[in-house]
Amino acid sequence: MKRARLPLGVDIGTTRIRVAEAEMTPAGPRVRAVAVRDIASLEASYLCALIDDAVRELGTKERRCVCALGEPDAVMRPVPFPKMPAAERERSARFEAQRFVDFPVEEAVVRVHAVERPANLWAVGVARQNAVFTRVHVLRGARLRPLAIDHEACALLRALPAYDAILDVGHQRSSLHVRTTHAPVTLQAFNGGADVTRAIERELSIDERTAEKRKRILGTAGAGERARAALAADITALVSQARRTHDIARIALTGNGARLPGLASDLESSTGAFFEIPVCEVLRGDSYPEDVMRSGAPDWTLAAGLSLWSRP
Repeated sequence: MKRARLPLGVDIGTTRIRVAEAEMTPAGPRVRAVAVRDIASLEASYLCALIDDAVRELGTKERRCVCALGEPDAVMRPVPFPKMPAAERERSARFEAQRFVDFPVEEAVVRVHAVERPANLWAVGVARQNAVFTRVHVLRGARLRPLAIDHEACALLRALPAYDAILDVGHQRSSLHVRTTHAPVTLQAFNGGADVTRAIERELSIDERTAEKRKRILGTAGAGERARAALAADITALVSQARRTHDIARIALTGNGARLPGLASDLESSTGAFFEIPVCEVLRGDSYPEDVMRSGAPDWTLAAGLSLWSRP
């Protein structure tokens, strides 16, 4: 029986592009394959070529896709609006958007979605217009048809519904996405895996590639300890800040920095929360062995969550 395909999930990160192809199966949506490409330049035509090459590797005819933006380029906040016509609500949303971003609202794309109509509560999404247009331009240049630009927090929380929050330890920043009954809350620290790599590189006088490899295998054994401690402290502060208004007991770790050996146990000791590097359900198909899925999950989760955009 022919399986229905879902849109491609395209994660354009700082150092890598991941494209996930998913399909509907009797067990639910499952990722059939993920193609990954390293990024050497952020020039638009180069990114187009990388994505096109990744889609070719997948061997799919699917051209619909969903990409993502995260803070600070895109924010989302719940806002109560009294009953009013849609056009007036759109104008009010643009006025409210000025409180959420540090760039002029004239340079923003603003969208409003109902959260609780009886309570007149709406989610206001604000994205930097140039960031949205750049994503769309790159995707179309790769001969894809973008359906939506999702928020990173929504895609990650969609992929991992069993967790109170998701910690994405990225290349240059760490983002804590907190699940709420309304719009997700994102808190960020401008500290990521690259800071630890640079510290190892500097302290051992080795090149970046060797430092990154050493970090993945040995962690910070003998080098980069201060950078690692600073990263853990910043993340602990994010969790403490989030707990002022939300109950957080289980936190999923994603992102390349999540692989830093011992980071999860350090954070459990400092926060009292349970940290885990999970494999989201949509990745649990027959395409990859368990060890490959566990190894790839920190990098693949966002792309997998984006492929689920059209699912309820």
